[in-house]
Amino acid sequence: MKKTIVTSMVLIALTSLLGGCSTNLSSSSTLSHSSKTAKTQTKRQKLISALPKGVRSTDSDLIVVNKWHQHNELNFSKATVKDIPVRETIVKPLTAFLKGAQAAGYPATLVSGYRSVDYQETVWNQSIKTYEAKGKSAKQALKLTKEFVAVPRGSEHQTGLAVDVMNTKWYDANDSQLLSKSDQTAGQQWLIKHAPEYGFVLRFTKTGKASTGIGYESWHFRYVGKKSAAFMTKHNLTLEQYVSLLKAREKVAK
Repeated sequence: MKKTIVTSMVLIALTSLLGGCSTNLSSSSTLSHSSKTAKTQTKRQKLISALPKGVRSTDSDLIVVNKWHQHNELNFSKATVKDIPVRETIVKPLTAFLKGAQAAGYPATLVSGYRSVDYQETVWNQSIKTYEAKGKSAKQALKLTKEFVAVPRGSEHQTGLAVDVMNTKWYDANDSQLLSKSDQTAGQQWLIKHAPEYGFVLRFTKTGKASTGIGYESWHFRYVGKKSAAFMTKHNLTLEQYVSLLKAREKVAK
């Protein structure tokens, strides 16, 4: 009888102890999650406080175009740089960017600039047909096209602010292909590193796909202005993330 009572008391004590451990572990997990959330919020608040003055999310240079933010044909004045159409307002900084690369010993080729919505639709359809011609099913062709081609009305190029720029030596030696591995060359690295000095950023970075919807492209540059380019590059922000911070600052200011 005594043995049974002692055994029961031991079991009760163990149950209580284990229950307490479970509660403590749960509390610890909750505190850890709260701590991480607080740190994230603190980091975001610090970024908002450090945002460049005089820049607004509605500035024309900061328009966001992607598969989640699609636009019909935009109206703006166009001009050409090396026979490539672009928005007129970026002619001066783009020309300076290309001259800077030339002066540094890394001549660059301006591959493309502005594309209309209709043109992008042609590119989209052609991509699907090309994959199908290679033996891909309609479903596979569409999937691959979505991965590598911006949807019509969702292409950065329709803004006139986006340009594809490649180191000429690499571009000519690789059959005029746009490939991410071009960043292995000193010339493409120069373009990526110095783009912010002229108001441009590498639009689709190695870590930004979650917010941009597009994988890494070492050749695709977007004009955002010098202040914004410097801030985005310093803090490794995509345009989507940067505009989100600007909107948060504007909301607080109301």
